[in-house]
Amino acid sequence: MLHSKKIHIVAASFVLAALGFLFGFWPLSIAGILLAALMGRWVTAILLGLLIDIAYGTPVGRLHFLFFPFTLLALLGTIARQLKLRYFRKPPVDHL
Repeated sequence: MLHSKKIHIVAASFVLAALGFLFGFWPLSIAGILLAALMGRWVTAILLGLLIDIAYGTPVGRLHFLFFPFTLLALLGTIARQLKLRYFRKPPVDHL
């Protein structure tokens, strides 16, 4: 059962990222990458980020110095999840 949930998360994040690329609406790609990163599928998030970065290429304009913005977003989402788990999770309560 747990394994099928992981497959659904990976599939949903890939579908969102692919739809964002196909329709030219990059916020959908960001949503797919963040879904994978925040649900703990960090390898999938980084691979999706690299794939979308290769497809879109280097940004132009003010963000021209970011060569891999979607991969950076995947890394930041993964770090945010780890920080949330470490600092904002309630400690286990022991009952007598």
